[in-house]
Amino acid sequence: MPEGTTKDYVAVIDIGSNAVRLVVYDGLNRAPFKIHNERTQCHLGKHLATTGKLNPEGITAALDSIGRYAGLIRAMKIKQVRAVATAAMRDAADGAAFIKKVKDDFGLEIRIIEGEEEARLAAHGVMMNGLGAQGVIGDYGGGSLELIVIENDIVRHKASLPLGAHRLHAIKTRDARVKAIDDHLAALPFLQNLTGKDFYAMGGAWRSMARAHMHMVKHPLHVLDHYTVEGKKAAEFAELISNQSVASLQKTVGMMEKRLHDMGVAALAMHRVFEVLKPSRLIFSGTGLREGMLYDVLSPDTQKEDALIASCRKVARQVSRFGDVEGFTALSRWMSPLFAKEDAKTQRLLQAGCLLSDISWFEHEDYQARHAFERILVMPFYGIDHPGRAFLALMQYARYMGDDAETVHNITAKLIDEKMTMTAVVAGLAQRMGYLLTGGALSLLKDSSLVVTPQKLTLKLDPGSHMLNAEVIGRSLDRLAQAMGKEAGIAS
Repeated sequence: MPEGTTKDYVAVIDIGSNAVRLVVYDGLNRAPFKIHNERTQCHLGKHLATTGKLNPEGITAALDSIGRYAGLIRAMKIKQVRAVATAAMRDAADGAAFIKKVKDDFGLEIRIIEGEEEARLAAHGVMMNGLGAQGVIGDYGGGSLELIVIENDIVRHKASLPLGAHRLHAIKTRDARVKAIDDHLAALPFLQNLTGKDFYAMGGAWRSMARAHMHMVKHPLHVLDHYTVEGKKAAEFAELISNQSVASLQKTVGMMEKRLHDMGVAALAMHRVFEVLKPSRLIFSGTGLREGMLYDVLSPDTQKEDALIASCRKVARQVSRFGDVEGFTALSRWMSPLFAKEDAKTQRLLQAGCLLSDISWFEHEDYQARHAFERILVMPFYGIDHPGRAFLALMQYARYMGDDAETVHNITAKLIDEKMTMTAVVAGLAQRMGYLLTGGALSLLKDSSLVVTPQKLTLKLDPGSHMLNAEVIGRSLDRLAQAMGKEAGIAS
């Protein structure tokens, strides 16, 4: 059965202090795409700090939602279900009773994970995304804050602190909250001597801060994953947000009130952490504990796969008109003389771009370029930052000969420099010529090659391959050579 069929789907249920969530993924693989994703804000841990028990209203809402999730899982015929509960369940006096009721009523086995296990899985979620080889990971939830130090993709230190939003809301003054946060951070000796590292942030309230920052700076791409802010500016932003009321925040960041309730205390926690760590960059991760649960059971060889290339291969299988992913490898190899001097980071993006080069073949030609550009900007790829998204999107825009340069420039110019822009355009034009040359049967590229000299770009056709030559090829070669600042020629 093809990858991503119902038989392979994996359901993850995550019962947190704020929300319960069901996410269905297309399988246990290096780049699991979400098939279904829903959550209910139950606030199970809302009064936990004062009562020691789960919020009664939250219990009702959570049980209703989990019952729905169980029904959906049955209807989708999903055999692999992984369900966990975090801070609220492990801290509440009635947490075990809640878990028993879920099992009795719905037949679901929920595993209550300890704080350090939660931290480890959060770290694996960041690793699933191709992030976090070095630095500190922070996962901010309703009940706790997990902090994890990673070096060379290995978890070196981890801790779970009772500093989640519900915990801080129960402390009535700002000064008392600051003291509570600082005291817990001071008790972690491993945080010392970590200044200047990248800080990877996850958790609903911190991701809301990313949305707020995007709004304030008018960032051109509204994708939370890999959204990056320079460390000093991030610290200043966190301090600013932590000092504002919900009403003030609503005016400042243009978000719904329900998203803002926890943002102030979340920002305060981030600011105090940054006072200790002084990170070089704040990077928001779109993946976390749920993806970490999947990464945790992958084989070591699968874990080592490139997350971006795995994502693009999956898309390639879905969109290739001939179903031949190896043809994209042939295209990448054929284009390689044009980019021999590019660094490893760019070579990786060029490889990914070739895998996406047939993404709009089935669309009306007047819309191919625009739709390819827009889709690639926001596709749920793993392992790619915003400049990388802009590079890949622009590459396919050029491949499909887009003509709305102003709109595209307004987005890409804020994300990639002029050199990367030209490299993306050249790559797209080269891909276009490869498709024109072969009619999309990319295995035919073995009968030709590109030769680059300081002054000239030559398309060399092997003896007996004259079927590849046509007037349209000459025009395409001329466009490519012009973009490279070279003369064009065809030889055999």
